[in-house]
Amino acid sequence: MAIYPSFLRKILMPSYEAIKGKQLLNHLNGYEQRLTWSKEQLLAHQWQELQKLLAHAYQHTQYYPKVWAEAGINDLRDIASLSDFQQLPIVTKNDIKQHYAEFVSDLHPNNIRKSTGGSTGQPFHFELDLNSNTRREAVMWRGYGWLGAGLGQKTLYLWGADLGQPSRFKLIKNALYHGFYNRKMLNSFAMNNNNKQQYVDDINVYKPTAMVSYVNPLFELARYINDNNIKVWKPSTILTGAEPLHDFQREEIERAFNTRVYNTFGCREFMLMAADCQEQRNLHINVDHLVVETIDSQGQAITGSSGDLLVTDLYNYGMPLIRYVNGDRATLVEDACSCGNPLPIMASIDGRKLDIIKTPSGGSIPGELFPHLFKEFAGISRFQIIQQQIDQVTMKIVANEQFGDSDKAMITEEINKYSHGELTLHFELVDDIPLTASGKHRVTICEV
Repeated sequence: MAIYPSFLRKILMPSYEAIKGKQLLNHLNGYEQRLTWSKEQLLAHQWQELQKLLAHAYQHTQYYPKVWAEAGINDLRDIASLSDFQQLPIVTKNDIKQHYAEFVSDLHPNNIRKSTGGSTGQPFHFELDLNSNTRREAVMWRGYGWLGAGLGQKTLYLWGADLGQPSRFKLIKNALYHGFYNRKMLNSFAMNNNNKQQYVDDINVYKPTAMVSYVNPLFELARYINDNNIKVWKPSTILTGAEPLHDFQREEIERAFNTRVYNTFGCREFMLMAADCQEQRNLHINVDHLVVETIDSQGQAITGSSGDLLVTDLYNYGMPLIRYVNGDRATLVEDACSCGNPLPIMASIDGRKLDIIKTPSGGSIPGELFPHLFKEFAGISRFQIIQQQIDQVTMKIVANEQFGDSDKAMITEEINKYSHGELTLHFELVDDIPLTASGKHRVTICEV
Protein backbone atom coordinates (compact mmCIF):
# COMPACT_ATOMS: atom_id res chain seq x y z
CA MET A 1 0.00 0.00 0.00
CA ALA A 2 1.33 3.44 -0.98
CA ILE A 3 2.41 5.52 2.01
CA TYR A 4 2.69 8.95 0.39
CA PRO A 5 -1.04 9.60 -0.31
CA SER A 6 -1.83 9.18 3.40
CA PHE A 7 1.23 11.25 4.41
CA LEU A 8 0.23 14.02 2.00
CA ARG A 9 -3.36 14.11 3.14
CA LYS A 10 -2.76 13.82 6.89
CA ILE A 11 0.52 15.72 7.38
CA LEU A 12 1.70 17.81 4.42
CA MET A 13 -1.59 19.17 3.08
CA PRO A 14 -2.95 20.37 6.46
CA SER A 15 0.30 22.22 7.11
CA TYR A 16 0.36 23.69 3.61
CA GLU A 17 -3.28 24.78 3.81
CA ALA A 18 -2.79 26.36 7.22
CA ILE A 19 -0.09 28.56 5.71
CA LYS A 20 -1.94 29.32 2.47
CA GLY A 21 -5.40 29.63 4.03
CA LYS A 22 -6.81 27.09 1.58
CA GLN A 23 -9.78 24.78 2.17
CA LEU A 24 -9.14 21.98 -0.34
CA LEU A 25 -9.14 19.13 2.17
CA ASN A 26 -12.24 20.43 3.90
CA HIS A 27 -14.12 20.58 0.61
CA LEU A 28 -12.76 17.21 -0.51
CA ASN A 29 -13.89 15.55 2.71
CA GLY A 30 -17.36 17.02 2.23
CA TYR A 31 -17.64 15.86 -1.38
CA GLU A 32 -16.44 12.36 -0.50
CA GLN A 33 -18.84 12.10 2.42
CA ARG A 34 -21.74 12.91 0.10
CA LEU A 35 -21.04 9.72 -1.84
CA THR A 36 -22.73 7.95 1.09
CA TRP A 37 -25.91 9.96 0.58
CA SER A 38 -29.00 8.88 -1.32
CA LYS A 39 -29.82 10.43 -4.67
CA GLU A 40 -32.71 12.25 -2.99
CA GLN A 41 -30.39 13.78 -0.40
CA LEU A 42 -27.99 14.88 -3.15
CA LEU A 43 -30.73 16.57 -5.15
CA ALA A 44 -32.10 18.29 -2.03
CA HIS A 45 -28.60 19.62 -1.32
CA GLN A 46 -28.27 20.73 -4.94
CA TRP A 47 -31.54 22.68 -4.77
CA GLN A 48 -30.54 24.34 -1.50
CA GLU A 49 -27.21 25.49 -2.97
CA LEU A 50 -28.88 26.56 -6.21
CA GLN A 51 -31.27 28.83 -4.32
CA LYS A 52 -28.29 30.52 -2.63
CA LEU A 53 -26.58 31.04 -5.99
CA LEU A 54 -29.71 32.48 -7.60
CA ALA A 55 -30.14 34.93 -4.73
CA HIS A 56 -26.51 36.01 -5.05
CA ALA A 57 -26.73 36.44 -8.83
CA TYR A 58 -29.94 38.43 -8.47
CA GLN A 59 -28.50 40.77 -5.86
CA HIS A 60 -24.89 41.14 -6.98
CA THR A 61 -24.77 40.99 -10.78
CA GLN A 62 -26.29 43.36 -13.31
CA TYR A 63 -27.04 40.78 -15.99
CA TYR A 64 -29.32 38.25 -14.30
CA PRO A 65 -31.96 40.53 -12.69
CA LYS A 66 -32.26 42.43 -15.98
CA VAL A 67 -32.64 39.36 -18.20
CA TRP A 68 -34.88 37.51 -15.75
CA ALA A 69 -37.17 40.55 -15.54
CA GLU A 70 -37.41 40.56 -19.33
CA ALA A 71 -38.54 36.91 -19.04
CA GLY A 72 -41.26 37.90 -16.55
CA ILE A 73 -39.42 36.95 -13.33
CA ASN A 74 -39.27 39.88 -10.95
CA ASP A 75 -39.13 37.98 -7.67
CA LEU A 76 -36.97 34.98 -6.74
CA ARG A 77 -40.02 33.46 -5.10
CA ASP A 78 -41.21 32.83 -8.67
CA ILE A 79 -38.43 30.20 -8.88
CA ALA A 80 -39.87 27.71 -6.41
CA SER A 81 -38.80 24.43 -8.02
CA LEU A 82 -36.36 22.94 -10.50
CA SER A 83 -39.05 23.09 -13.19
CA ASP A 84 -39.31 26.86 -12.55
CA PHE A 85 -35.53 27.09 -12.78
CA GLN A 86 -35.65 25.34 -16.16
CA GLN A 87 -37.72 28.23 -17.52
CA LEU A 88 -34.94 30.75 -16.91
CA PRO A 89 -33.19 32.11 -20.03
CA ILE A 90 -30.09 30.24 -21.14
CA VAL A 91 -26.66 31.89 -21.26
CA THR A 92 -24.36 31.60 -24.28
CA LYS A 93 -20.73 32.48 -24.86
CA ASN A 94 -21.90 35.36 -27.01
CA ASP A 95 -24.01 36.72 -24.13
CA ILE A 96 -20.92 36.73 -21.93
CA LYS A 97 -18.74 38.35 -24.59
CA GLN A 98 -21.28 41.14 -25.14
CA HIS A 99 -22.09 41.77 -21.46
CA TYR A 100 -18.94 40.57 -19.73
CA ALA A 101 -18.81 43.11 -16.88
CA GLU A 102 -22.50 42.57 -16.09
CA PHE A 103 -21.86 38.91 -15.23
CA VAL A 104 -19.15 39.70 -12.66
CA SER A 105 -20.25 39.90 -9.03
CA ASP A 106 -19.82 43.28 -7.36
CA LEU A 107 -18.57 41.41 -4.27
CA HIS A 108 -15.69 39.74 -6.12
CA PRO A 109 -13.31 42.28 -7.70
CA ASN A 110 -10.29 39.95 -7.41
CA ASN A 111 -11.48 36.93 -9.36
CA ILE A 112 -9.22 34.40 -11.02
CA ARG A 113 -9.35 35.01 -14.77
CA LYS A 114 -9.23 32.09 -17.17
CA SER A 115 -9.48 31.58 -20.91
CA THR A 116 -10.25 28.75 -23.27
CA GLY A 117 -9.58 28.48 -26.99
CA GLY A 118 -12.93 26.77 -27.54
CA SER A 119 -13.87 24.58 -30.48
CA THR A 120 -14.00 27.58 -32.83
CA GLY A 121 -10.48 28.71 -31.98
CA GLN A 122 -11.77 32.07 -30.73
CA PRO A 123 -10.56 32.77 -27.18
CA PHE A 124 -13.30 32.81 -24.56
CA HIS A 125 -12.69 34.53 -21.23
CA PHE A 126 -14.42 34.00 -17.90
CA GLU A 127 -13.77 34.39 -14.18
CA LEU A 128 -14.24 32.51 -10.93
CA ASP A 129 -13.62 33.32 -7.30
CA LEU A 130 -10.92 31.63 -5.22
CA ASN A 131 -13.32 29.41 -3.28
CA SER A 132 -14.88 28.18 -6.54
CA ASN A 133 -11.45 27.30 -7.90
CA THR A 134 -10.62 25.34 -4.74
CA ARG A 135 -13.94 23.50 -4.87
CA ARG A 136 -13.44 22.40 -8.48
CA GLU A 137 -10.04 21.02 -7.49
CA ALA A 138 -11.73 19.06 -4.70
CA VAL A 139 -14.36 17.67 -7.08
CA MET A 140 -11.61 16.62 -9.47
CA TRP A 141 -9.72 14.78 -6.73
CA ARG A 142 -12.91 13.02 -5.67
CA GLY A 143 -13.58 11.73 -9.18
CA TYR A 144 -9.95 10.82 -9.80
CA GLY A 145 -9.85 9.24 -6.35
CA TRP A 146 -12.63 6.71 -6.91
CA LEU A 147 -10.77 5.68 -10.08
CA GLY A 148 -7.43 5.16 -8.34
CA ALA A 149 -5.67 8.40 -9.33
CA GLY A 150 -6.50 10.42 -6.25
CA LEU A 151 -4.59 12.92 -4.18
CA GLY A 152 -0.97 11.79 -3.70
CA GLN A 153 -1.09 8.68 -5.87
CA LYS A 154 2.01 8.28 -8.03
CA THR A 155 0.62 9.54 -11.32
CA LEU A 156 2.07 10.27 -14.74
CA TYR A 157 0.27 12.96 -16.77
CA LEU A 158 0.51 13.01 -20.56
CA TRP A 159 -0.89 16.49 -20.75
CA GLY A 160 -0.46 19.94 -22.24
CA ALA A 161 2.39 22.18 -21.15
CA ASP A 162 2.76 25.90 -20.58
CA LEU A 163 3.33 27.81 -23.80
CA GLY A 164 6.61 29.57 -24.38
CA GLN A 165 9.94 28.96 -22.69
CA PRO A 166 9.53 28.99 -18.89
CA SER A 167 12.18 30.67 -16.78
CA ARG A 168 14.54 28.64 -14.61
CA PHE A 169 12.61 29.81 -11.55
CA LYS A 170 9.33 28.61 -13.12
CA LEU A 171 10.88 25.24 -13.97
CA ILE A 172 12.05 24.75 -10.37
CA LYS A 173 8.68 25.92 -8.99
CA ASN A 174 6.80 23.51 -11.29
CA ALA A 175 9.08 20.61 -10.33
CA LEU A 176 8.48 21.24 -6.63
CA TYR A 177 4.74 21.67 -7.16
CA HIS A 178 4.31 18.45 -9.12
CA GLY A 179 6.65 16.61 -6.76
CA PHE A 180 4.47 17.70 -3.83
CA TYR A 181 1.47 16.05 -5.51
CA ASN A 182 3.58 12.99 -6.45
CA ARG A 183 3.17 13.32 -10.20
CA LYS A 184 5.30 13.51 -13.31
CA MET A 185 4.29 15.62 -16.31
CA LEU A 186 5.07 14.66 -19.90
CA ASN A 187 4.34 17.29 -22.56
CA SER A 188 1.80 15.79 -24.97
CA PHE A 189 2.27 18.74 -27.35
CA ALA A 190 5.87 17.75 -28.00
CA MET A 191 5.22 14.09 -28.86
CA ASN A 192 5.84 13.12 -32.49
CA ASN A 193 6.70 10.06 -34.59
CA ASN A 194 10.41 10.47 -33.84
CA ASN A 195 10.32 10.58 -30.04
CA LYS A 196 7.54 8.20 -28.96
CA GLN A 197 10.09 5.70 -27.66
CA GLN A 198 11.36 8.32 -25.22
CA TYR A 199 7.83 8.64 -23.80
CA VAL A 200 7.66 4.87 -23.36
CA ASP A 201 11.05 4.93 -21.65
CA ASP A 202 9.90 7.70 -19.30
CA ILE A 203 6.84 5.65 -18.33
CA ASN A 204 8.94 2.54 -17.74
CA VAL A 205 11.41 4.44 -15.56
CA TYR A 206 8.77 6.30 -13.53
CA LYS A 207 6.50 3.26 -13.03
CA PRO A 208 3.33 5.22 -12.19
CA THR A 209 0.45 3.79 -10.21
CA ALA A 210 -1.92 5.80 -12.42
CA MET A 211 -1.82 7.66 -15.73
CA VAL A 212 -3.92 10.65 -16.79
CA SER A 213 -3.88 11.79 -20.39
CA TYR A 214 -5.51 13.58 -23.26
CA VAL A 215 -7.18 10.93 -25.40
CA ASN A 216 -5.45 11.40 -28.74
CA PRO A 217 -1.78 11.50 -27.61
CA LEU A 218 -2.29 8.38 -25.50
CA PHE A 219 -4.08 6.64 -28.36
CA GLU A 220 -1.21 7.46 -30.73
CA LEU A 221 1.33 6.23 -28.18
CA ALA A 222 -0.69 3.04 -27.67
CA ARG A 223 -0.71 2.40 -31.42
CA TYR A 224 3.06 2.80 -31.49
CA ILE A 225 3.42 0.34 -28.60
CA ASN A 226 1.10 -2.23 -30.18
CA ASP A 227 2.46 -1.90 -33.72
CA ASN A 228 6.02 -2.44 -32.51
CA ASN A 229 5.22 -5.03 -29.82
CA ILE A 230 6.91 -2.90 -27.14
CA LYS A 231 6.83 -3.82 -23.48
CA VAL A 232 5.53 -1.00 -21.33
CA TRP A 233 4.86 -0.56 -17.61
CA LYS A 234 1.34 -1.51 -16.52
CA PRO A 235 -0.25 1.15 -14.29
CA SER A 236 -3.14 0.17 -12.05
CA THR A 237 -5.48 2.61 -13.79
CA ILE A 238 -5.61 5.03 -16.72
CA LEU A 239 -7.87 8.09 -16.90
CA THR A 240 -8.53 10.04 -20.08
CA GLY A 241 -10.05 13.46 -20.52
CA ALA A 242 -10.23 16.70 -22.52
CA GLU A 243 -11.42 14.87 -25.67
CA PRO A 244 -14.11 12.31 -26.51
CA LEU A 245 -12.96 8.72 -25.86
CA HIS A 246 -14.21 6.43 -28.61
CA ASP A 247 -14.50 2.68 -28.11
CA PHE A 248 -11.78 1.85 -30.62
CA GLN A 249 -9.39 4.19 -28.81
CA ARG A 250 -10.18 2.68 -25.42
CA GLU A 251 -9.56 -0.81 -26.82
CA GLU A 252 -6.20 0.20 -28.34
CA ILE A 253 -4.99 1.84 -25.10
CA GLU A 254 -6.12 -1.08 -22.93
CA ARG A 255 -4.32 -3.53 -25.22
CA ALA A 256 -1.09 -1.53 -25.03
CA PHE A 257 -1.02 -1.05 -21.25
CA ASN A 258 -2.98 -4.16 -20.22
CA THR A 259 -5.12 -2.18 -17.79
CA ARG A 260 -8.55 -0.60 -17.70
CA VAL A 261 -9.12 2.85 -19.15
CA TYR A 262 -11.68 5.16 -17.57
CA ASN A 263 -13.23 8.20 -19.15
CA THR A 264 -13.74 11.61 -17.55
CA PHE A 265 -15.73 14.53 -18.86
CA GLY A 266 -15.32 18.22 -18.23
CA CYS A 267 -14.53 21.56 -19.76
CA ARG A 268 -12.42 24.55 -18.93
CA GLU A 269 -15.35 26.55 -17.56
CA PHE A 270 -16.30 23.91 -14.96
CA MET A 271 -13.40 21.43 -14.78
CA LEU A 272 -14.59 17.87 -13.98
CA MET A 273 -18.32 17.40 -14.64
CA ALA A 274 -18.53 13.60 -14.64
CA ALA A 275 -16.33 10.51 -14.36
CA ASP A 276 -16.71 6.80 -15.04
CA CYS A 277 -17.60 4.56 -12.14
CA GLN A 278 -15.23 1.82 -11.02
CA GLU A 279 -17.22 -0.77 -12.90
CA GLN A 280 -16.77 1.30 -16.08
CA ARG A 281 -20.49 1.35 -16.71
CA ASN A 282 -21.52 4.98 -16.56
CA LEU A 283 -20.35 8.55 -16.16
CA HIS A 284 -21.47 9.89 -12.80
CA ILE A 285 -22.38 13.60 -12.75
CA ASN A 286 -21.19 15.84 -9.93
CA VAL A 287 -24.67 17.10 -9.03
CA ASP A 288 -23.58 18.29 -5.60
CA HIS A 289 -21.34 20.78 -7.38
CA LEU A 290 -23.20 21.50 -10.62
CA VAL A 291 -26.65 21.52 -12.16
CA VAL A 292 -26.44 19.69 -15.49
CA GLU A 293 -29.37 19.75 -17.91
CA THR A 294 -30.03 18.76 -21.51
CA ILE A 295 -32.46 20.53 -23.82
CA ASP A 296 -33.84 19.76 -27.26
CA SER A 297 -33.83 22.07 -30.30
CA GLN A 298 -36.89 23.89 -28.92
CA GLY A 299 -35.15 24.56 -25.61
CA GLN A 300 -37.24 22.05 -23.64
CA ALA A 301 -35.71 19.85 -20.96
CA ILE A 302 -35.20 16.23 -22.06
CA THR A 303 -33.80 12.98 -20.66
CA GLY A 304 -33.13 9.67 -22.36
CA SER A 305 -32.04 11.21 -25.67
CA SER A 306 -29.26 13.48 -26.86
CA GLY A 307 -29.52 17.19 -26.15
CA ASP A 308 -27.49 20.36 -25.74
CA LEU A 309 -25.85 20.62 -22.34
CA LEU A 310 -26.67 23.45 -19.96
CA VAL A 311 -24.44 23.74 -16.90
CA THR A 312 -24.74 25.80 -13.73
CA ASP A 313 -21.78 26.06 -11.35
CA LEU A 314 -23.28 26.15 -7.85
CA TYR A 315 -20.23 27.79 -6.30
CA ASN A 316 -18.86 30.29 -8.82
CA TYR A 317 -20.07 33.41 -7.05
CA GLY A 318 -17.39 35.53 -8.70
CA MET A 319 -18.96 35.23 -12.16
CA PRO A 320 -22.09 33.08 -11.96
CA LEU A 321 -22.68 30.87 -14.99
CA ILE A 322 -26.34 29.88 -14.80
CA ARG A 323 -27.88 27.61 -17.46
CA TYR A 324 -24.75 28.11 -19.57
CA VAL A 325 -24.58 26.42 -22.99
CA ASN A 326 -21.08 24.97 -23.12
CA GLY A 327 -21.33 23.57 -26.66
CA ASP A 328 -21.39 19.86 -25.77
CA ARG A 329 -24.15 17.35 -26.34
CA ALA A 330 -24.94 14.44 -24.03
CA THR A 331 -27.63 11.97 -22.99
CA LEU A 332 -28.87 12.03 -19.39
CA VAL A 333 -30.89 9.15 -17.92
CA GLU A 334 -32.88 8.57 -14.74
CA ASP A 335 -31.58 5.04 -14.10
CA ALA A 336 -29.45 4.29 -11.05
CA CYS A 337 -26.06 2.64 -11.46
CA SER A 338 -25.43 -0.80 -9.99
CA CYS A 339 -21.96 0.28 -8.78
CA GLY A 340 -23.51 1.99 -5.75
CA ASN A 341 -22.36 5.51 -6.57
CA PRO A 342 -25.43 7.70 -5.91
CA LEU A 343 -24.48 10.44 -8.36
CA PRO A 344 -26.83 10.49 -11.39
CA ILE A 345 -25.81 9.15 -14.77
CA MET A 346 -24.70 10.63 -18.05
CA ALA A 347 -25.28 7.73 -20.42
CA SER A 348 -23.17 9.15 -23.23
CA ILE A 349 -21.22 12.15 -24.41
CA ASP A 350 -22.49 12.83 -27.89
CA GLY A 351 -19.89 15.27 -29.13
CA ARG A 352 -19.86 18.98 -29.52
CA LYS A 353 -22.71 20.72 -31.27
CA LEU A 354 -20.25 21.91 -33.91
CA ASP A 355 -19.24 18.27 -34.55
CA ILE A 356 -22.55 17.54 -36.23
CA ILE A 357 -22.40 17.51 -40.04
CA LYS A 358 -25.44 19.13 -41.64
CA THR A 359 -27.30 18.35 -44.86
CA PRO A 360 -29.06 20.81 -47.23
CA SER A 361 -32.52 19.44 -46.38
CA GLY A 362 -32.05 20.18 -42.67
CA GLY A 363 -30.85 16.75 -41.60
CA SER A 364 -27.68 15.98 -39.66
CA ILE A 365 -25.01 13.32 -39.21
CA PRO A 366 -23.55 12.88 -35.69
CA GLY A 367 -19.79 13.22 -35.46
CA GLU A 368 -19.64 9.83 -33.72
CA LEU A 369 -20.39 8.12 -37.07
CA PHE A 370 -17.00 8.94 -38.54
CA PRO A 371 -14.64 7.29 -36.02
CA HIS A 372 -17.03 4.34 -35.91
CA LEU A 373 -16.80 4.06 -39.71
CA PHE A 374 -13.15 4.89 -40.33
CA LYS A 375 -11.79 2.47 -37.74
CA GLU A 376 -12.77 -0.36 -40.10
CA PHE A 377 -10.20 0.75 -42.70
CA ALA A 378 -6.63 -0.40 -42.03
CA GLY A 379 -5.36 2.06 -44.62
CA ILE A 380 -6.42 5.11 -42.62
CA SER A 381 -4.06 6.32 -39.90
CA ARG A 382 -5.84 9.57 -39.06
CA PHE A 383 -8.70 11.60 -40.48
CA GLN A 384 -10.63 14.81 -40.11
CA ILE A 385 -14.03 15.76 -41.52
CA ILE A 386 -14.51 19.43 -42.50
CA GLN A 387 -17.73 21.03 -43.69
CA GLN A 388 -17.43 24.58 -45.01
CA GLN A 389 -20.43 24.49 -47.34
CA ILE A 390 -23.85 23.01 -46.63
CA ASP A 391 -23.67 20.59 -49.57
CA GLN A 392 -20.01 19.57 -49.40
CA VAL A 393 -17.70 17.73 -47.02
CA THR A 394 -13.92 17.39 -47.22
CA MET A 395 -12.33 14.31 -45.66
CA LYS A 396 -8.67 14.82 -44.85
CA ILE A 397 -7.00 11.43 -44.56
CA VAL A 398 -3.52 10.38 -43.49
CA ALA A 399 -3.29 7.09 -45.37
CA ASN A 400 -0.85 4.22 -45.83
CA GLU A 401 -0.31 1.90 -48.78
CA GLN A 402 -3.40 -0.16 -47.94
CA PHE A 403 -5.77 2.70 -48.72
CA GLY A 404 -7.26 2.66 -52.25
CA ASP A 405 -10.18 3.54 -54.48
CA SER A 406 -12.30 0.68 -53.18
CA ASP A 407 -12.04 2.14 -49.68
CA LYS A 408 -13.18 5.51 -51.00
CA ALA A 409 -16.16 3.86 -52.66
CA MET A 410 -17.15 2.03 -49.49
CA ILE A 411 -16.84 5.18 -47.36
CA THR A 412 -18.90 7.16 -49.86
CA GLU A 413 -21.61 4.51 -49.95
CA GLU A 414 -21.84 4.39 -46.14
CA ILE A 415 -21.98 8.17 -45.66
CA ASN A 416 -24.59 8.45 -48.41
CA LYS A 417 -26.87 6.23 -46.33
CA TYR A 418 -27.00 8.97 -43.70
CA SER A 419 -26.82 12.03 -45.98
CA HIS A 420 -29.24 10.55 -48.55
CA GLY A 421 -26.76 11.52 -51.23
CA GLU A 422 -27.11 15.25 -50.51
CA LEU A 423 -23.42 15.79 -49.77
CA THR A 424 -20.57 15.94 -52.26
CA LEU A 425 -17.62 14.14 -50.65
CA HIS A 426 -14.05 15.22 -51.33
CA PHE A 427 -11.13 12.97 -50.32
CA GLU A 428 -7.94 14.86 -49.55
CA LEU A 429 -4.86 12.76 -48.77
CA VAL A 430 -2.48 14.64 -46.47
CA ASP A 431 0.78 13.91 -44.69
CA ASP A 432 -0.42 15.15 -41.31
CA ILE A 433 -3.40 16.71 -39.54
CA PRO A 434 -2.26 19.33 -37.03
CA LEU A 435 -3.65 19.32 -33.52
CA THR A 436 -5.48 22.35 -32.20
CA ALA A 437 -3.59 24.99 -30.22
CA SER A 438 -4.64 23.16 -27.03
CA GLY A 439 -3.11 19.89 -28.27
CA LYS A 440 -6.35 18.14 -29.22
CA HIS A 441 -7.53 16.43 -32.37
CA ARG A 442 -10.89 17.52 -33.76
CA VAL A 443 -12.56 14.67 -35.60
CA THR A 444 -15.18 16.84 -37.29
CA ILE A 445 -15.39 20.56 -37.96
CA CYS A 446 -18.64 22.13 -39.13
CA GLU A 447 -18.43 25.77 -40.18
CA VAL A 448 -21.94 26.17 -41.61
